[in-house]
Amino acid sequence: MRSILWVASLMIAGAQASAATMEEAAQLFEAKRWAEAAGAYSEIAAREPANALALIRLARARAANGQADEALTALEAWFATGSGAYQVAMRLPEFAALRGDPRFAAVVEPHRPCRTAEFRQFDFWLGDWDVTSAAAPGTTSHNRITLVNDGCTLREEYTTPAGYAGTSLNFYDAPRQRWHQTWIDNQGGALFLEGGIEGDAMVMRTTGDPANVQRITWTPLPGGEVRQHWESTADGGKTWTSVFDGRYTPRKGN
Repeated sequence: MRSILWVASLMIAGAQASAATMEEAAQLFEAKRWAEAAGAYSEIAAREPANALALIRLARARAANGQADEALTALEAWFATGSGAYQVAMRLPEFAALRGDPRFAAVVEPHRPCRTAEFRQFDFWLGDWDVTSAAAPGTTSHNRITLVNDGCTLREEYTTPAGYAGTSLNFYDAPRQRWHQTWIDNQGGALFLEGGIEGDAMVMRTTGDPANVQRITWTPLPGGEVRQHWESTADGGKTWTSVFDGRYTPRKGN
């Protein structure tokens, strides 16, 4: 009986000794020995199903080895660990041949950040605009609104003929279900606003002092124009003063 246990222990020890390690798998992967690397990472993933690095390298090795089905299965398992990232999957060179496959899109697209309708509520402000105001007739400013950070942020770049300039970043804070704007200009002025869609307009306000509030409303207009109306109150909203009332018109040639 003791000899049987001894033999069994030797067999287990031998199996453990021959088990693939992350270091060995990495060496095979770096050497682009794709089939062997895939075998090693497959073994590791079977032992450690939450090992995100093993899974993404398994997917890459399978893809590089022409095993599309197996690569997609490993890629899906990588996302399931919670460590997968859309941008990584879209940039890894081993997946280049898979990106035209509808099955790849079916695995990856649900993990694209900022893809829900809430993130697109302010897209009507996107564009290259001439900005005019009745308070300054004959003066045309320029405002360029673009998407940055893979579509998660609207960036504003505003300039006037007199040299005033400012930039804002606008984003949807999903956990709080609020839009936020941080504005900073070339005179050191700053503005921090929060809000969201009210009717068909985007409305954001300062939140620090309930008596003194800055409120900006962006409203899409017929013909593809936008109105931006900035108001302020010093009495908690009993009366409002117009600070800026601008009309956005698409720049000619755009």
